[in-house]
Amino acid sequence: MLKDKRCWFLLLSTLLLFFLSSCSSNKDNIDEIATLFANRLLYNTDLDEYKEKFSDSKRFNERSKEVEEDLEKNFATVFEPISGKLSQSEREDISRSLIDKVRETTSYTYTLDEQSKGELKVTYHIKGFDYARLVAMMMAKLLDNQDNIDIGSVNAKHLVTTAYYESLEQSMSIIEPISINIYFKKDDDKKWLINNKKTDGTDIQNLLFVFMTGKVHDEDYEKSMLEEINQIVAREKEKDNKTSSPN
Repeated sequence: MLKDKRCWFLLLSTLLLFFLSSCSSNKDNIDEIATLFANRLLYNTDLDEYKEKFSDSKRFNERSKEVEEDLEKNFATVFEPISGKLSQSEREDISRSLIDKVRETTSYTYTLDEQSKGELKVTYHIKGFDYARLVAMMMAKLLDNQDNIDIGSVNAKHLVTTAYYESLEQSMSIIEPISINIYFKKDDDKKWLINNKKTDGTDIQNLLFVFMTGKVHDEDYEKSMLEEINQIVAREKEKDNKTSSPN
């Protein structure tokens, strides 16, 4: 009888361990899906693991690549009305430094909601880069040196790039995370991909926009930028008033 009890105990223990292992493995796999997607999209990491677990979504890959290439190509050109023409290497260095800083300062967490078998809803909570603050700090530095800026000169280029790099060094992410929902499903090959019926291109675009600017929509970013500019204008007015008032 004791021998039988031991057999039953061993059998139940084995079944319990198998059950717990199965549950843990399933949870880990779901967590892996959430992190692989975000790391691939936002940080361009875990590429091999991503390919192993995901069916490549053309729209996702193209959009991610398009945003980064557009940033690398065009971001630094906004300086040129003041700095004058920047060289290709200067533009690339400036743009790449922004991407690196964004990836260095931003972070995300997520919550999982498995809708049904083979379907998954992930809510990403992103502390994106405070881009409006970067621009505001740079503008303030340039205004402090406005009397020394001869537009298009070597000195102007130096002042602009110095203001940018100093502001970038002081930049950080937003404090309160912003949440974006992304839906996934398994394909016929049991790999994951974005569920197009529930996740449209706007969701992916919003995820990237939050990551890069700390805001969900253009309107939110424009409002934040306007607030920053108003603060700078108010500060400049205060300085002018102090300068013009008699001692």
